Amino acid sequence: MENLLKWSLENAQSADSNVATERRQAAPNPEALAQLFGAPDDATLMRKAMGVILDPEADIETKETAFDNLEMLVENMDNANNLEPLNLWEPLIAQLTNPVPLLRKMTCWVIGTAVQNNPKSQAALLIYPHAIPNLLHIAASDPSKEARLKAMYCLSSAVRNHEAGYDSFKNADGWKTLLAIISQETHNSKLRPANSPEDERHLWENDVDIRRRSIFLLAGILSTEPLEAKIDLLRSLSGVPSLLELLHVEQSYGAIEKIVQILLVLSKSDTGLSDDEKESIRKGLARAKKEDLLETEDGANTELTAEWRLLEQVVNQ
Repeated sequence: MENLLKWSLENAQSADSNVATERRQAAPNPEALAQLFGAPDDATLMRKAMGVILDPEADIETKETAFDNLEMLVENMDNANNLEPLNLWEPLIAQLTNPVPLLRKMTCWVIGTAVQNNPKSQAALLIYPHAIPNLLHIAASDPSKEARLKAMYCLSSAVRNHEAGYDSFKNADGWKTLLAIISQETHNSKLRPANSPEDERHLWENDVDIRRRSIFLLAGILSTEPLEAKIDLLRSLSGVPSLLELLHVEQSYGAIEKIVQILLVLSKSDTGLSDDEKESIRKGLARAKKEDLLETEDGANTELTAEWRLLEQVVNQ
């Protein structure tokens, strides 16, 4: 209150006052003003949102709104980091196993936003050992496509530029899960049986959005050291053939860019590229160039053009 009064007095003076502008204090913190005038602060709003999420009497639509509010609140890094002292991480992570697909999706969304580019919240997430395994389970096998996509977003946010997050991902068989998703969504051409349950649809049908999100996650993992150990895992789990096949069939410009980046990483590794892999890359790049999928015209995408030309040089050596 004292700071607010001082600020009000100083800023109420006339424009021709001798009080130097630089001596005027900045406006009080908006949250402090909200408290002064009776509005709830963010911590209170976060607790209230979680209270609604956990309320067995609240309907799904109301819970979705509460998740939406919580997600917007944790866009603020201070609020995200406040999840732990407010004891909100544990009940939030518990919602990953909620029987309602929409609420699993919303849970992944909130967690992904809270940990994105936020080392403190990334570390807080790892306090709960079931978080990453549950996210991997949703990404791999949830019948809700939207939940799977948000789980991918969440995993990417959790492991990006965070060594402990990556270790947790790896120890939870994350590599095996991720490459299985890419392989399944690349090769899954089985016809869905007429009597198969609706919630098993994803076991029989391809989903390019899931595949592309998986490629982006893989590229992110392979963008940081230590690379050789990661490349060994990629090869030991037969991930390279799927990537090479995708270079022949993928239609997304963004996904192709990530595949080219991954193949460049492989080309610079200790093992390099085999002759068969180089030949497959030549054919894939020729196809992509013919179909204008690499945007290699001058000025279209200089970074990808440089990456593509570098990869072409490697395979033609």
